[in-house]
Amino acid sequence: MGLVLLLFAAPLLQVLLVNRSPLGGPDLVTLAVVWLALARGPVWGCAAGLVAGLAADVTPPADGTVGRAALALSVTGLLVGHWRDGRPLPAAAAGPVLGVVLQGAAAVALGDEPWRSAAAGLPLTLAWTVLLGALVGAVLVRRRPREQVPRRVQS
Repeated sequence: MGLVLLLFAAPLLQVLLVNRSPLGGPDLVTLAVVWLALARGPVWGCAAGLVAGLAADVTPPADGTVGRAALALSVTGLLVGHWRDGRPLPAAAAGPVLGVVLQGAAAVALGDEPWRSAAAGLPLTLAWTVLLGALVGAVLVRRRPREQVPRRVQS
């Protein structure tokens, strides 16, 4: 329940707190999608990416094509949800990278930003997002209950 609430609060927190920081900060919307995909799987991750991406696209100051972040984050949530079963810890680190890079690439591809502008803040945002994503992702992976395999009853 807490991750779903974070999903709705992330765009607002991103605009009010993180984007005003002089030191930069993580992409909270991407992190919320990755964490939900790690906790719940690919369907939840894809749905979370769509909802959070649309919320991020229309949260002021909306500066680009609506649906750009939604597309990038739904693909990110879907892939991280699939990766969580095989290798959850690398997925916790690769998911934020994928989300941030796909959003930047979508902005450039749709003509909303020139490449230099999109790439200028990318390294600092990637560093913050991957660090926080890997730390909290590792906690989520450890808390996830393991699949119970039925035991054979010896008679």
